[in-house]
Amino acid sequence: MPADLAVLPTSPDKTPTVASRPSSHAPHMARACTRPVSDYTALDASSAAFRVHFSFVLSVPVRRRRRHHLALTRTLTMSAIGDPSRFGGVFTAIGLLTAIIAVTRAIQFVSIYLLPSRIARYAHSTNGQPPWALVTGASDGIGRGFAAELAKQGFNVVLHGRNYAKLSSVMSQLQERHPDRSFRILIADASRVACLNCIRPAPGQAHTHDQENGSTAAPPADFDALRAALDGLNLTVLVNNAGGGAVNPTFLSLGESSEARITGNVALNALFPLHLTRALLPTLRRNSPSLVVNVSSLADNGLPLLVSYCASKRFLLTMTEAVVREMKLLGKGGDVELLGVRVGKTTNTAYFTEKPSFFTPDSQTMARAALDKAGYGHGIVVGYWAHALQHLLIKAMPLWVKDRAFIAAVQSEAANDRKTT
Repeated sequence: MPADLAVLPTSPDKTPTVASRPSSHAPHMARACTRPVSDYTALDASSAAFRVHFSFVLSVPVRRRRRHHLALTRTLTMSAIGDPSRFGGVFTAIGLLTAIIAVTRAIQFVSIYLLPSRIARYAHSTNGQPPWALVTGASDGIGRGFAAELAKQGFNVVLHGRNYAKLSSVMSQLQERHPDRSFRILIADASRVACLNCIRPAPGQAHTHDQENGSTAAPPADFDALRAALDGLNLTVLVNNAGGGAVNPTFLSLGESSEARITGNVALNALFPLHLTRALLPTLRRNSPSLVVNVSSLADNGLPLLVSYCASKRFLLTMTEAVVREMKLLGKGGDVELLGVRVGKTTNTAYFTEKPSFFTPDSQTMARAALDKAGYGHGIVVGYWAHALQHLLIKAMPLWVKDRAFIAAVQSEAANDRKTT
C-alpha cells in the first residue's frame, strides 16, 4: 500500500473513511480524503462510486477485487443511463407505435382499392337539370375511357379535344351505346395558352405541341369562351385528362429541346388544367357536390429524357393539394372534391396498343379504377392497384437503385421508339 494512504475504521454511518499518512508530495490529498465518502453526495454517483472503489482495492485481495470491478461497472452504467428496465419500456412503446402505424397504413392502402365507388353522389340534378361531366382529351385512350364510364354512371358528357373528326367519331359511338345520354363537343388546343404567343417556333418545328395532318396552328385557348360554352349545364364533374409527352421524338434531352417544345408540353400538362380549373371552380361550387379529377402519371418520379413531362405531371398533383387547402382557407370549398390520380402504363391508347397484362390495364379499366376512388376525399392516389404495387416498390428503392432502374427503363423505351419511327 502506498505510504500516503490507509483505510481507517468506518464512521458511525458505516461508511469507510480514508486517512493520509505523512507525505511530502500530497498534502492536499490528506485533507481531501479524510472525510466519509457519504460527504460527496453533492457529486454525481459515478464519482462517489469511484472513490469507494479506490479505497477498497487498496485493502482487499486481488480475487475479491475482480468481483468488485464487475459491481463497479454496473454502478457506473446505472449512473450513466439510469434503470435499464425503463429503456426497455421505451423501446417496447416505440416498437408498438411503429407497428400500429404500419398496420394503419396497410389498412388504408388496401381499403382504397376495396371500397365501392361513390361516383354516383355527383350524378345529381340541380334545379331539374341532369348532371354533366367534362372530360378533356377525350378523343382516345384514357380520356375516351372516362367518357364511356361517366356515361354508364348516369352523366351526360362534354367531349373535349382539338380534332373535331376524332371527337365526332367518339361521340357517335357513345351515343349508340348510351342512347339516353346527351353528348357535346368542345374544341380547344390544350397545348396552347396565351403565353405561347411570345415563344418563336424553332426552325423546322411547328408551334403546336403535336401538329396533326398538316393542319394550321390553332388559336390560343380562350378560357372565358370555354366557360361560356358550358353555361346552362349542370356541370358536376371535371376530368383534367388531356396530357402527354412531347413527340417526334418522344425522348429528347433537356438541352436539345426547343423553347416551343418545352413550353407547349408544360402548357398541355400543367397550364391548361390549371386555367380550366380556375375558370370552372365557381360553376362546380354552385353545382356541388362536385368533383375534379386531375390525371397525373407515375412518371412524376422523374425520368430522364422526359423532363418537361415528368415535371408538369408533378405540378398537377401539387396543384390538387394546394387548391383544396386554398378553398378551405377562404371558406369556399363547399362540397368540391379534388382527386389527383397517378396513372401507370396503360394500353389501348393512341401510342400503345399491346395486349393488356397484369401491370398494364387497358384504358377503360384504368378510367373505371380512377373513378372508383372518388367520393372518399383520398386526395392523391395511384389509380390502379397493380400500379400502386409498382409505386410502393419505387418508394422502397435506395436512390442509387432507383437511378439505375429508371435509366435502364428509358434506354429500353427509347430504343424501341427509334425502331418504330
